[in-house]
Amino acid sequence: MSRQIALPIEDPVPPTQADTAMARPAQADRRRRTFMLLMLAFIYSLNYLDRQIVVILQEPIKADFQLADWELGLLTGGAFGLFYTAMGIPIAHLIDRGFNRVRLIAGFAAIWSLMTALCGLTRNFNQFFAARMGVGLAEAGFAPAAHSLISDLYPPRERSAAAGLFAVGVPVGIMAGLSIGGVVAQATDWRTALLLAGVPGLLVAIIFPLLAREPIRGGMDQSDATTPERTSFLQSLRFLARRRAFVHVIAGSAAIAFAQTGIAAWLPSFLIRNHGLNLAQAGLSLGLLTGICGAIGTWAGGWQGTRLARSGLHMMLWLPIAGVLLCAPLYMAVLNMPSGSGALMLLVLPIILGALWTAPSIALTQSLAPVAMRARASAVYIVAANLVGVSMGPLVAGLLSDCFAELRGGNAAQGLRDALMSITAFFLLGALHWTLAARALRREADNQVGQG
Repeated sequence: MSRQIALPIEDPVPPTQADTAMARPAQADRRRRTFMLLMLAFIYSLNYLDRQIVVILQEPIKADFQLADWELGLLTGGAFGLFYTAMGIPIAHLIDRGFNRVRLIAGFAAIWSLMTALCGLTRNFNQFFAARMGVGLAEAGFAPAAHSLISDLYPPRERSAAAGLFAVGVPVGIMAGLSIGGVVAQATDWRTALLLAGVPGLLVAIIFPLLAREPIRGGMDQSDATTPERTSFLQSLRFLARRRAFVHVIAGSAAIAFAQTGIAAWLPSFLIRNHGLNLAQAGLSLGLLTGICGAIGTWAGGWQGTRLARSGLHMMLWLPIAGVLLCAPLYMAVLNMPSGSGALMLLVLPIILGALWTAPSIALTQSLAPVAMRARASAVYIVAANLVGVSMGPLVAGLLSDCFAELRGGNAAQGLRDALMSITAFFLLGALHWTLAARALRREADNQVGQG
């Protein structure tokens, strides 16, 4: 958030009661928007708790349903991500048309929480797949609505920091899902863990609409005359596709999400198969690492984005690019560590560095889109990240794991290690696209200066 700098000039006229009365609403508005941002971050953490808890439960689910790794990858990624993607754009279109975002978020939270609990009642692969599909369908509307709300709560220069605080909900949710899921499943079973995971979201669905208020759309932006207030989805796509920087941000985010999600979805199984950890040990260790280190990296990415964006939007990309480039060799080193404790200690670095890009990607997606297209711009971002990343990352890793295991004479532990090492190459592809995005943003800034 930008700091207010007081001018060193005394006001010759003392403040009147009217001036004081005008200052109070401004302070109240700041408190209200901070409270809403914190609530959205908390709901985001529940969103990720419900989608990621399955990751730590993979091994007992595999044993219960007698599944191959590719089927586990489908449950973790495809069953959720494909249907999450399918509903993202239609819901975003409704949001841009004026639907109440606060009420939509509350309704979706109730549905995804119920569907998570239903996962614990399933008796076979098909039932579990259908329940996970329901989780994905319900969670599809949250991010576009939340991104749109944040853009109407904070001005452009403060959005990266606000998006960073909001995105902290991701590592916190993953931490809760892995830790609670692992401990509860170790003490009871995986079904109980899923049933308990659905409870907090139902409570939030009741409380959120009672406390949150819908802000004025576009109230934090200058008037936007470049596009009509109402546009079709295809018109919006054509407009956004002409922004070369937007296209590269989306492509880079999708590639990074593919690598990160593919690795993260299988790290618990990797530690269990290769280093002999149990569910509670893998869940607690990975949960704490992801939560603490991920939160540090996410906040740092938002903070640096807000500070450096004052010199141009392209400046907020360079630190995340460096972090993503370092992730590939660091994850390779983690996967080849001889001990589980060594692998966990080394994970600190790639988790922090791999979280630096989250807040700038959200902020840029919103800042490069007109007010009337923001939910749809967010949906395009989410569709790319989830169709390529969440849907395909775990599935491709599972398929490769089965193939490499067969090549290694049925060694599932070695097969999974080889698969995860393979997909680290997508970090390099993501860094390339983000570099091209930074260059496009720099050219846009130079052209604006030249025209001025």
